[in-house]
Amino acid sequence: MDRAAIAVKAPDKVVLIAITNAGNRLVAVGEHGVIIVSDDSGRSWRQAQVPVDVTLTCVAFANAQDGWAAGHYGVILHTTDGGLTWQRQLDGIQDNQMTLAAAQAAAAANDPSPGTPLAMARAAHFMAGGPDNPFLTILAQDADHAMVFGAYRMAVNTTDGGQHWQEWDLHVGDPISHNLYGAARVGADLYLVGEAGSVFRSTDNGASFPAVTVPAQSTLFMILPTGNGGLFTCGVAGLAFRSADNGQTWTPVDLNTTSNLTAGAVLRSGAIIVGNEAGAIEISTDHAQTFTTLPGFQPMEIFGLTQAADGDVVAVGSAGVSVIPAKDFLQS
Repeated sequence: MDRAAIAVKAPDKVVLIAITNAGNRLVAVGEHGVIIVSDDSGRSWRQAQVPVDVTLTCVAFANAQDGWAAGHYGVILHTTDGGLTWQRQLDGIQDNQMTLAAAQAAAAANDPSPGTPLAMARAAHFMAGGPDNPFLTILAQDADHAMVFGAYRMAVNTTDGGQHWQEWDLHVGDPISHNLYGAARVGADLYLVGEAGSVFRSTDNGASFPAVTVPAQSTLFMILPTGNGGLFTCGVAGLAFRSADNGQTWTPVDLNTTSNLTAGAVLRSGAIIVGNEAGAIEISTDHAQTFTTLPGFQPMEIFGLTQAADGDVVAVGSAGVSVIPAKDFLQS
């Protein structure tokens, strides 16, 4: 945590785990603290200045300038210049201490959260295990407000741009502390998905995340809006589901694969794309009711997808960056 990211000669060829848009810029994150940016829709990349050499798993921007990245060892980074330079705001040592303090406070106050009965045991386990647990997903709502979630129900919240972080794990209605892999705003509500098919819905802008119906006892990696008020979620072994009633009931969706579904995005057209570990990308133009496979496979496991300013889709994964021309999916 105290060593800067390694400098790499070909930053678009390293393992990259997530990608997002910062205005017209693309920002991707991955192993050894590498963060790279592109201002030409993914054709060329340069490496950002990053103060840590840990694997980064997620990145999100509130606007073209203000964003967060997070990952292993409980690290949270912040940028105010569109991803060119980053500052560390939190690490796993600090988060473990916050987790313990929150558990003690909850026990003293008889907090009714489902997580309270095991909170002290969970905090003691974190303290004994050290600061190695990863954050896995970010909700960046605006330049001041962000939430970061991760392994074993890790959750923190900021209301001042990350100058201060609050422990938020007891605001998630999960008594067992499942891993939280995906987060998204869908309409006015916020959703989390994770291990064992867990789904949580906040109707109070993140103050609480009570559980909703589990679509299946299988891990979910992401959740996306369908564009017609519904939800789409997917994860291990090609399993995918959609809901038209805020997660109360779920309908299975066939994505033509048994590979883990590890990346997804909503295009500006409203189409939904999903990538998997076999290198295939599926697309839906009917609000996630049906999917078809884009021609060709990417030469890697796909971990992140987004749409560039020029309309092309950019994938990141085990072999770095791959650009999929718009014509390949506009014809689908």
